[in-house]
Amino acid sequence: MSIGRTALVLGSIALIAALGSFAIRRAIIASDERLGREKFGQQIAEQIEQLRQSNQQQQQLQARRAALEQIRDSLARNPQDTSLLPLIGSLQIEVGDTLAALATYQRYIDSLGSPNVVALTDYAFLLYATGERTRGFHLTERAIRQAPSYQIALYNMAVMEFDRGRIAQAIAWMERCRAVDSSSAMGRLAQRAIEQLRQMQRDSS
Repeated sequence: MSIGRTALVLGSIALIAALGSFAIRRAIIASDERLGREKFGQQIAEQIEQLRQSNQQQQQLQARRAALEQIRDSLARNPQDTSLLPLIGSLQIEVGDTLAALATYQRYIDSLGSPNVVALTDYAFLLYATGERTRGFHLTERAIRQAPSYQIALYNMAVMEFDRGRIAQAIAWMERCRAVDSSSAMGRLAQRAIEQLRQMQRDSS
């Protein structure tokens, strides 16, 4: 375990202990000790869970950064292997390096006549989110032509239509997304979005 990670773990343990002793003291002086312990014991559990999730997120981020460096090294040794580019772009998004991800996806798209639809969809939405809305919109249309049942592209198109103030069109795209597979994660997200969008329509009428 690295020094930094050891310090993080020890710091988390110390904080948990401090929170626990503080909560117990509060419980002891409560007028109803049993209720006090239940109340503050729940707070301890919630705080410990928050710390655990935060620690997991940090570990996952470090793991993604390490994986990104390894794949970059592989690409540097074999620059013609463009199949690595979508994975690099995806990891760059996950570690928060949006500009680098844009450049990586651009390189991948330019290297192929018919790029991977997942990479094309990610690249299109990155473009849209960073201000190149028209290009992002048209590339999403291209992704859907290439893979009409790719739910993420259908969902992204709905989001773009909503962003443009076209609620009816957004609902139509969400319905297409849901129709592909209503039981998938994207299908369930689309269903919730449809309900919210229809409520917006009712509220505005």
